Amino acid sequence: MIERPVVAILDFDPGKHFVRPDVERAVLGPDAQLRLIRHRDPSAVVPGIVDADIIIVWSRFELTAATLSRLEGCRGIVCASVGYDHVDLEAAGRAGIPVCHVPDYGTEEVADHALALMLSVLRGLPRLHSAVVSGRWDWRDGAPLRRLRGLRLGLVGLGRIGTAMALRARAFGFDIGFYDPNLPVGVEKALALRRFETLRGLLSESDVLSLHAPSTPRTRGMIDARALSTMPAGAVLINTARGDLVDADALVAALDAGRLVGAGLDVVTGEPILPEALRDHPRVLWTPHAAWYSAASFSDLRTRSALYARAFLAGRPVSTRLAHPGGRAD
Repeated sequence: MIERPVVAILDFDPGKHFVRPDVERAVLGPDAQLRLIRHRDPSAVVPGIVDADIIIVWSRFELTAATLSRLEGCRGIVCASVGYDHVDLEAAGRAGIPVCHVPDYGTEEVADHALALMLSVLRGLPRLHSAVVSGRWDWRDGAPLRRLRGLRLGLVGLGRIGTAMALRARAFGFDIGFYDPNLPVGVEKALALRRFETLRGLLSESDVLSLHAPSTPRTRGMIDARALSTMPAGAVLINTARGDLVDADALVAALDAGRLVGAGLDVVTGEPILPEALRDHPRVLWTPHAAWYSAASFSDLRTRSALYARAFLAGRPVSTRLAHPGGRAD
């Protein structure tokens, strides 16, 4: 009798993204054994995944070098997320385990969410809402507000989401620029955007800054006190990318000093525990790492993760396979 391959699905407890792996079962079929495992401690799940052929790992659960070294015969790891910094790629490479991610499942949702945060902050909606529910009815509670048309929008990162954000913002008349050293020359001409060769150059000409970059050693902490001091007075920061791109203390200081008049944040370092000074700041509009979500995007994420798992099991190439440090995806 041929043993059925094991597909382990790891979710951070109490994340509980779903109750039953019904979507995954529909894609993988009856020939795969599915194990849905939830825990806070990566080491505690080793007995349940040591014999797994494929692991689907959700974004808040880390696969460390110590855990990866214990796997026996794992044929692939699927990150059920755009980001993949929660998996030690170098250790996976040493173990000969290919890793892929799902980079396109929530492109529309994150771009829509970033735009919604930006418009809400620029139009003073949180202040106006608070004033009305407290019994006031005065348009001056939102003042001063700036006209959107002609404001300079700076995008850090012009990948799928950054591009979708640019296309949406153009309809409102923003003057759009971007910084992305990874893109080939000429992208700016194809999209009719202003390209900046340095982050500092972009910051100095951005009334609104929207972040769409991954978390890497190069980008972590890139928006620090020095960066924020480069921006024009009265600017706005939007972050729907990764919390650790921004120095939270520097952001609080910039808001308190009035250099920034507002921020729209969907992510922050250490979430869901928030820095108190930032959590309660009257100029910050919060959402709980929800930019990626819609019913459709959630279904896309689960389905595509399972499809990549099926491809790994069949030995087929996976287009979103990640290059291990010092190597490349093939």
